[in-house]
Amino acid sequence: MAQATANEQPDTTGHDDPPGTARRNYRLAVASGAFGTAGFDCIHPELILVGLVLALTRSVTLAALVTVISKAGILAPQLLVGTRLEHRHWKRPYFVGFAVLRLAALAAMAVAIAMLGRGVTPWRLTLFFGAYLASCLCMGSGYVVFMDIVGRMIPTGRVGTFIGMRHFAGGAASVVIGLAVIQPVLAHIPTPTNYLVLACLGVALGAVHTVLFGLCREPVSTPATSSTTLGQSLRRGFGWLKTDRNYRIFLALRVTFRINYLGLAFFIPYGKELAAERDPAAIAILGGIMVAVHKVCRTFSSLVWGRLADGRGYRSCLVAAGVFFTVAPALALLAPHLPRGFAVAIPGTGATLDLPLAVYLLGLGTLGAAFQGLIVGGNRFLITSAPPHRRISYVGFLNTVTVPLTLLPLAAAALAGTLGLTVLFALILVGGLTYVLLALRMRENDPPPESD
Repeated sequence: MAQATANEQPDTTGHDDPPGTARRNYRLAVASGAFGTAGFDCIHPELILVGLVLALTRSVTLAALVTVISKAGILAPQLLVGTRLEHRHWKRPYFVGFAVLRLAALAAMAVAIAMLGRGVTPWRLTLFFGAYLASCLCMGSGYVVFMDIVGRMIPTGRVGTFIGMRHFAGGAASVVIGLAVIQPVLAHIPTPTNYLVLACLGVALGAVHTVLFGLCREPVSTPATSSTTLGQSLRRGFGWLKTDRNYRIFLALRVTFRINYLGLAFFIPYGKELAAERDPAAIAILGGIMVAVHKVCRTFSSLVWGRLADGRGYRSCLVAAGVFFTVAPALALLAPHLPRGFAVAIPGTGATLDLPLAVYLLGLGTLGAAFQGLIVGGNRFLITSAPPHRRISYVGFLNTVTVPLTLLPLAAAALAGTLGLTVLFALILVGGLTYVLLALRMRENDPPPESD
């Protein structure tokens, strides 16, 4: 076997399984990703749930709260999970457990949506947001466990293509469901019943995802010798920041990404203003179109990003994603200043596509491709660069310490309310340029950090 580069010394503890087992795991994990991604998109925080909250409350602040809960809930528990599970030989049972708890929380959220259909009250909104927060906490806990299992289950040289293929399969399923189910449901069923239908579908697809990944055969691992406290894990993480250049730069990329992410959080409000449409039905229709455009671009870019990450390395992948993060808000800023040019009815929606809206949707598609590049390149960096027995902490530390940045959508909502969405998207453009400059400073072959 060719010698691995210094920062990609593979965790071989689980890679000596029979070829048949490796192929079976690969196929099951890709298939589970298809169902999981499709289920997630049925309750996508920015493209679905934001539309629900806007339709019911007309509050941009409450809409931004959806994004805050989504990101903070997913990121906050990850390092704590590492302290409790890194010394366990088997991680799959915990992944399945977190997934089951998440499905229960989503079922409770669906009940809250049904109650909101009878009237919006503070306690019903509290139930909705509380159930959604619980689902996000479980999702974040399961994510770091998933990353550790993948690091042992998938050979190092195929990590990028695996992640790309998993998202490609999920994206393809989401495109079909978006066109055949999500768009018709949003367009033809009254609010909030349409969102209730999508929430129930998301729970069903999530259950299939859990079963399929649970059928994978987890490789044997050499775990950490003992559990650690949260304080010890934090000290270890800050030690990595001091000694690991790439880890430090990747933290800066995560910080910058929080600015880039505001583009997705405010694409529905920005598109609503662009289209000059105010009623709840129009918001729902626009949300369905956005899901389709966003997912098509993420789907077809996944395979490209996967091959790029494995062939040219995670650095090239992250730099290219930064370029896309810059182009997306530039297109959004350009769209309102363009002439209408043409007017084409979008079949089955009742909406009209003109040049400004087309450029706006192109910006959304570019942003989707940028997110996918970050996911593939970033996950490949984390999986292949982490000390194998500390992979959960290596991944979770960066996400946990950046939790306060998830409040940015609230600050952005205040900025947009004061100075307008145009100023906000100009700030996001600067964030994209910063991301490119930071990614260019990464080194593909830095040695892995030392770890106890």
